[in-house]
Amino acid sequence: MKEIFIVEDDEGIRELIEFLLVSHNYSVKTFPSARSFQKIVPQEIPDLFLLDIMLPDGNGLDLCKDLKKKEVTKKIPVLLMSAHANINKLEGADDFIAKPFDIEELLQRIRKQLD
Repeated sequence: MKEIFIVEDDEGIRELIEFLLVSHNYSVKTFPSARSFQKIVPQEIPDLFLLDIMLPDGNGLDLCKDLKKKEVTKKIPVLLMSAHANINKLEGADDFIAKPFDIEELLQRIRKQLD
């Protein structure tokens, strides 16, 4: 079973994505903040990172840059998401999805990165 780490500060969105992914047989760990996420990685490494860009205590772009610099996480796919669709610098991310997103599109993008 593939594991996905989600960093999303909006509880409703975080729970919706978690429910969606678990119902599609993914193992999921969620984090409400950059700080809570950084406490776990790199002790635990998933198959994919799904990061919100705007966080209360950090930035998904910076988290992505850090993940791509570290030997242990640099090859793990990173999918960024944001309501600010004009993001043009992905800071090494493998993909980007704008919020609000279509659930099927999110699933397709995740599957594409995990294949």
